[in-house]
Amino acid sequence: MHQAACLIQASWRGYQTRKRLKQLPKAITILQRKFRAKREQELQSLRRQKEEEHLRQQLQLQRQRAMRLFHERQLTLLEIVHAGQIDKYMHEMKEKAALTIQRYWRAFKARRNFHQQKRNLKEYKAAVLIQRAVLKFLEKKRRKESSLWKQPESLSDEQRILLQQKVESYTKLHPASAMSEEMSRELHHQAQEKLAHYMLRKRKDQKAKEHREALLAQVHTDVDQLLSAPSLSECTMRDLNVFMSRSVPVVAKAKQSHNTILKYMQWPWWKKLEEGFFKEEVDLVDPTTAELETLFIGGSRA
Repeated sequence: MHQAACLIQASWRGYQTRKRLKQLPKAITILQRKFRAKREQELQSLRRQKEEEHLRQQLQLQRQRAMRLFHERQLTLLEIVHAGQIDKYMHEMKEKAALTIQRYWRAFKARRNFHQQKRNLKEYKAAVLIQRAVLKFLEKKRRKESSLWKQPESLSDEQRILLQQKVESYTKLHPASAMSEEMSRELHHQAQEKLAHYMLRKRKDQKAKEHREALLAQVHTDVDQLLSAPSLSECTMRDLNVFMSRSVPVVAKAKQSHNTILKYMQWPWWKKLEEGFFKEEVDLVDPTTAELETLFIGGSRA
């Protein structure tokens, strides 16, 4: 038994050893690959650091060269400029430098504000879109709830019999009046006669109303004409023609009304909302015309 166990253990250990030996080249290959990858990564990092350091040195050299050239140019200009104008020149250079700094700062602030406003506008549009969708949903829900159409409930046999009894009792209490064909024709003829009389009377009333308005407009025209007439000592043939012709005062009143409308059209929109323009024009008319509370425009009452 002991020998069998030793044999099994030896076989198992031999199997594991052979398996590890078979996997050893693959593990070595993986280890070499990882080592080379890590070394390549470190080399790239060192190379990148060297490039950045070289670039930083180049930038520093360029700045130093630019500063040296600037100072040389300043010294050259100071040698050229008169001694009394050095302060003025330095003041101008400071102002230019300050303006440059301010310009860059304002540009930075404008870009920052623009991005902020753009984000706010995007949020506002999103909120409006959500509100519109919610309002549409609520409106549909409200319409669905407030719909007048309802499915009629089916009546049972007892309810149908009870409803029929109510209808029969109502018809017995309120019987329909029986009318012959001759009576219906006579009633129809009377209704037609009354309708014809009403239409005739309405047409006459309309004509009478138009006649009254025309007479009233004529009276207003005569009143305006008499009030604006000159004295007998100053009267001319033209004034006589005005009294003899009806078209002249009509044209004058139409011209006055046209000027009033043009003046109203030239007013700003906020002043037109008050609708007091024509009231002011009426107040400027003669007291007699104001008392009649009307204005004759182009031969009609307005």
